[in-house]
Amino acid sequence: MAADNARPPSQPDYATLRRPARTRDSAPRVTVRPGTASDWAACWAMDVSYETDHVWQLQTGAHAEAPMVGFVQVRLPRTITLRDPLWGGSADPPQPEQGALLVAEVGGGVDGFALVVPDAPRAVDTLWMLAVQQHARRRGLGVRLAQAAVEAARAHGRRALCVTVQARNYPAIRTLQAAGFVLTGYDEQYYPSNDVGLRFAHRLAVNGAGRRPGNRSPGRR
Repeated sequence: MAADNARPPSQPDYATLRRPARTRDSAPRVTVRPGTASDWAACWAMDVSYETDHVWQLQTGAHAEAPMVGFVQVRLPRTITLRDPLWGGSADPPQPEQGALLVAEVGGGVDGFALVVPDAPRAVDTLWMLAVQQHARRRGLGVRLAQAAVEAARAHGRRALCVTVQARNYPAIRTLQAAGFVLTGYDEQYYPSNDVGLRFAHRLAVNGAGRRPGNRSPGRR
């Protein structure tokens, strides 16, 4: 999905977001900032595996000659560890020609990231990947990064921010829902592993071809 070139993603014009993260034991300062070329290598090497004890199971049928499609949340008999089949595994990370890399820090170092890639013809952005380091999870970083990605798409003047996740990636589903994303569809052919891909979107308040009322044309990406 990402173009193979050496240029790091350019950044949108928006302010760095800072506020304390909510945790059970402490509230360390969380910083979400635009990423750099040096951050990108650390993001590509990050362990994006996740544990899940639930899945969204696809169910199909027919009622009055009309197809019926739905999902039910199913609890697994045991917790399993999975990873995104489209990420990592190469010494030379692909880099998008355009886009925004957002990095989350908790006390220094790259503790999480979100990669937003533009789809200008459709006036939307795509959240291509969002991940948080194992030691920094369950602190709200994923939701913070998803919200920052929404703001990046809004700064671009997009009408929506879209993302596709595995139906088995229950933690990502919960994170997206907490950040205001809604289910818009699915794709059974999205992943080479034949996992069902769930499509979510965060609709933005825009008017016309990706502009909000009273705003000038979007700035550089």
